[in-house]
Amino acid sequence: MGDTLVPLIFMSDGTHLSNFAGDKKEWPVYMTIGNLSSKIRQMPSAHTVVMVALLPIPIKNRNIPQKRLDEQRQTNREVLNEVLRRVLQPLTFKLNPSAESGYYNVLCADGNFRRCKPVLAAWLADCPEYSDLHHLERHVCFWCECPKNELGDYVPSDKQHPRRDHNLYRTLSDANTKAADAELSSRHVHRGFNVFRHIPCIVSDLPKPDLLHTMQIGMLDHLQKWIFHFMKTHERLDKYNAIWLSVPAYHDLTPKNKSYEEVSQWNGKEMKEMSRYLLGVVTQSLRGGSPAQRPIFNRAIECTRALLEFYMYARYKSHDDATLSYMEDALRRFHTFKDVFLLGRAGKKAKAKANALRTELVKKRKVDEETNAETWTPSKKRREMNAWRDYISHEIDVSKELDADFNFPKIHLMSHWVEQIRRYGALQQYSAERHEQAHKTNLKDGWNASNHNLNYLPQVITFQRRILCFEIRELNLQALAQRRENSAAACKVLPSGADLAAPLGSQSYAKPEFMGPQNRRDGKHPDAMIKDFRALLDNTQDATHRVAIYSGTREFIKHKSRNKTYISDEQLHAMELCIYHGIKVQVEGLDGERISQMCRCTGSQSWRGGDRRNDWVWVKQRPGRCYGALNGRLPWQLQRLFKIKLLNEDGAFVEYWLALALTTIPENSGNLDPVSKFVQVRKAPAAVALQVFSVGNIVGCAHVIPEIATSTKTGDGRNERWIVNSHIDLATWNDVYN
Repeated sequence: MGDTLVPLIFMSDGTHLSNFAGDKKEWPVYMTIGNLSSKIRQMPSAHTVVMVALLPIPIKNRNIPQKRLDEQRQTNREVLNEVLRRVLQPLTFKLNPSAESGYYNVLCADGNFRRCKPVLAAWLADCPEYSDLHHLERHVCFWCECPKNELGDYVPSDKQHPRRDHNLYRTLSDANTKAADAELSSRHVHRGFNVFRHIPCIVSDLPKPDLLHTMQIGMLDHLQKWIFHFMKTHERLDKYNAIWLSVPAYHDLTPKNKSYEEVSQWNGKEMKEMSRYLLGVVTQSLRGGSPAQRPIFNRAIECTRALLEFYMYARYKSHDDATLSYMEDALRRFHTFKDVFLLGRAGKKAKAKANALRTELVKKRKVDEETNAETWTPSKKRREMNAWRDYISHEIDVSKELDADFNFPKIHLMSHWVEQIRRYGALQQYSAERHEQAHKTNLKDGWNASNHNLNYLPQVITFQRRILCFEIRELNLQALAQRRENSAAACKVLPSGADLAAPLGSQSYAKPEFMGPQNRRDGKHPDAMIKDFRALLDNTQDATHRVAIYSGTREFIKHKSRNKTYISDEQLHAMELCIYHGIKVQVEGLDGERISQMCRCTGSQSWRGGDRRNDWVWVKQRPGRCYGALNGRLPWQLQRLFKIKLLNEDGAFVEYWLALALTTIPENSGNLDPVSKFVQVRKAPAAVALQVFSVGNIVGCAHVIPEIATSTKTGDGRNERWIVNSHIDLATWNDVYN
């Protein structure tokens, strides 16, 4: 038998337990193994991540001399490395003579012993923790030796800076000479013992790309702040906030009730959700403008689109040379257009310098005004003051641009991602979201169950172990029950000639499921009281909708019966009917998996105590109509979902599930906009603006961004144009871009 390699993946991240009981904070270290599939590792219920240690929290240093501060920081690094040395001692083979070259006989879950060799393969953390763990200075790259003043420059994946050589750092640190210390300082490395340099691994390969810290709460957070400053500078902030609040719902996206500036803190999940409609909101907010503003607005849209496309490519579960080239091109375009947001990068020093310049220029303006007070006429004074105002504003912007830059680590780390994907595969397997979730079950639940005194850690650990044992036991029982069911199925005797597997059906999509009106606390829902077609017409307040339902239903029945069935008005009004508030359809995801999408339609009724909710859906059109990038589909907005029961000419009852929708037609033949890469649609002509059709033509949920901000999420009739939001999910984005 051969040996088994066990790649060890460690994760560390500090977390706050409470801000009200002594500012409790912990720094846990978690571990999992790479032998498990990434899908299993990311499941919290599988308990594939275990807590192995709690690292010491450095004391807070405030108002102390710089020399003493440096000494304290060096002490903190030494203490941290001593703790890590004890945790990782089994991997330092020279320090553990009981292990034969690092091999161990391990009892596996199937009851067999295997000769395993654990290897440190990855360590997941955020940028500041990587600096502490690897003895690096803050605000540097942990993969290469890029100078701090070049972090904001575009570096192609095939022209990277020299990789970090931790063996060289170990040699220089052990030399303990002034020349060696100077060399370490030039490479932004601290002197001293580092445990990772004594473990048989490539230290510079331990960090892995992190979608959570680098993109979601990193670059996307920066981008949102830049956009906010840009909108404020160009007096588009009110429109931006209004369109933000007008973003309609999607099957897994709820409408927003707060603008960006009203939210005090954004977490990774919210940033991930925001990235799905951010480009559409920016595009609609910057629509129009003067000829001088248009090029600037286009650069802002291009920069936003490039970064969001890079993030979407990074979320792919598999890659090839084509997707990696697209990803590299998106990064190149982002660096090309990012200067449009340079004013948003002005830091505290740049703002302080600009404020000092403003004070000086205001004094000069007052002197000029006092000097010419007797000679200036009122109109002349007004012109001069306007000229001074424009001059001061221009000088302030120039001052901020000269002192602003993009030299921060996270913008540079993206240049390494293509290379990391080529070497280690898709980035989803290294997501930090898993150990962020582990904080709750391993620490925060135990903290909430403890008495919050000074000796709370033993209580937290005991609580965590007890809960973990029960949950692992439950998983084992479920696995044993499943094994017994599989054994019984395997032992079942099949009749002669029976096939071992039934052939797959030809139907690729499951039959849609419908959701009826939900009962209210004060009684039954009004839509549930509608039992016939006349009641539906009587309860439809909008006259246009009432006419469309009547004529559309009659036309649909005529078409279905091929003009064989005639229904009088009395028969039509007495026809049995049922109202629905949602339809669940099966769609195909990016990787071919089946995904259920719930499309909601409450008509004129409220949804969950708020505004009415009438979602947008993709409606399949007649063969031969392509509509450019929309691939034979159009986004329509549901207005009503109902089922009718019809007595046909044979005397049998036939049921039809129908929908009333607001229809759209594509502009520019459905071709993509050259800047935003969105397709724009407009409201169909009045004669066909509302149509009744079979719900069988609904092939999934759609999402659009309105051109005009509305008071309700479903629109108030003022919107005539929308852009089709292809960024709403990866499958839609892939379909529209083809």
